[in-house]
Amino acid sequence: MSKRKRNLKDKQDGPLVKKRRSRLWLSNLPMDILQSIVSRLPIRQAVRTSILSKHWKCVWCYRTNLEFSFKSLVLKKGSRIPRSHISEYVFIQRVNSVLMQHSGIGVEKLKVEFSPLHDEHSEHIDRWVQFAISSKTKQLIFDFEYQCPTKEPYGFPFQLFDASSGSHLEYMKLGSISLKHPTNISVLLNLKKLELENVNTTDLELKQMLFNCSVLEFIGVSCCKMLTCVETPRLLKHFKHLHVSHCPLLQGIVLHFGLVTLEYEGPLMPLAPPSTLRNLSIKSSDISSALAYMFTELPSTLSGLETLTLKSEELKRANLPNTPLRFVYLKHVILELNFVSLGVRADVLDLACLLEAAPIMENLEVHMLMDDRLGRYRKFQGELRSLPSHPHSHLMMVNITGFFGQKAQVELALHILRNSAILKAMKIDPKPSVVGVGVDLEMNGLCFLDGYKVAKKYLRRADHHGVVDIIKVRRSQVENVIPSLLIDPLWLAMLAKDE
Repeated sequence: MSKRKRNLKDKQDGPLVKKRRSRLWLSNLPMDILQSIVSRLPIRQAVRTSILSKHWKCVWCYRTNLEFSFKSLVLKKGSRIPRSHISEYVFIQRVNSVLMQHSGIGVEKLKVEFSPLHDEHSEHIDRWVQFAISSKTKQLIFDFEYQCPTKEPYGFPFQLFDASSGSHLEYMKLGSISLKHPTNISVLLNLKKLELENVNTTDLELKQMLFNCSVLEFIGVSCCKMLTCVETPRLLKHFKHLHVSHCPLLQGIVLHFGLVTLEYEGPLMPLAPPSTLRNLSIKSSDISSALAYMFTELPSTLSGLETLTLKSEELKRANLPNTPLRFVYLKHVILELNFVSLGVRADVLDLACLLEAAPIMENLEVHMLMDDRLGRYRKFQGELRSLPSHPHSHLMMVNITGFFGQKAQVELALHILRNSAILKAMKIDPKPSVVGVGVDLEMNGLCFLDGYKVAKKYLRRADHHGVVDIIKVRRSQVENVIPSLLIDPLWLAMLAKDE
């Protein structure tokens, strides 16, 4: 269209009017959406939104998740202020300020995590408990990481609860707190999950507490230095899961009918699990052979076991019975094994007996820490051993970590690969995902590269269905690199906690 024709058309249609696009301001969103957005911010940033405008002043005040810690209240991005430089009174002042401004309505979760707090601050902490009660909090977490042995730990005020206020609490975690004489624990009518860590409580007090919480489903007890015995509630029909770890004076665990899952970590002690137990996790430095423990020390009452996790140091070779068929319902096996001594005759290939011992096993995880000085498999070490064929018709998933390519490791992986009729995936990771207490992590990082090369050479050749997934390791990743940096940091954090 020519310029003259366009001008003529403009005159006929009238002058052009530019239409303004309406702008969508964040403040125009519905209040429930704004509150949802602010709830995803750390508490310190959420409170700061109140200075934006009058409209924003009260948005954060209906936040349902209140978490107070050094990181959320004090630490700024890029700041290097150590926690020890922050006075507990500064922390208390900031918590009090937030709670005073909050609406006190509909708080789902109240979490306070700060190590210097103890009994001298009970006046303030009691007010936080009262806030939780009045706001009908469902999840209450007080973890003070007690680090002052000369100070008396904070005593939890059960006396503040009554039958109506205690009925709202569903989950409670207490750390570094005293629970002496919990006379009013019976008012926590809907408490489903209870976690106690480094808590001062006696056997009788704990038993009384558990007996009176009628709908409890989960109990976690860890690092409680006064406990000598943990007994599961006898009359609680909902109770299914018990976790006990690192209680130094513990001498016994009394288990009653109804328990489904037991997790225990610490010195080995006799267990008599009920026949209802389906999931068992035992992590103990007292176990010198995982297979020997499975076949000779696990109670006969575990005939219905479906999931088994064992963590041990392999210090000897197991003398297995001639007919190891035992775990007829076992579906998932997780082994965290530490082969660290050159003088030990433990044989990784012995683990192949699990194919016969657990005929309906569907998932097998073998996490190994090997001595890297043994080196990768080479032909001068002799031909690879092969065991009699034992086809397995249920195993679908296999995960092997810490595969350094040592001879017995190759033999085990090949045996599983050849005998698993419906195997869908076998993951081979040369990097270990499990470490043991006192283990030197300054191993030669090239052992990870060796594991990758050996797996690629021998397992890929035997993989006729494309199920083997080998995690690739390059020389540039491991050469001149501290091997511990290549290990899953989650496992390293767990090791530091154990030590």
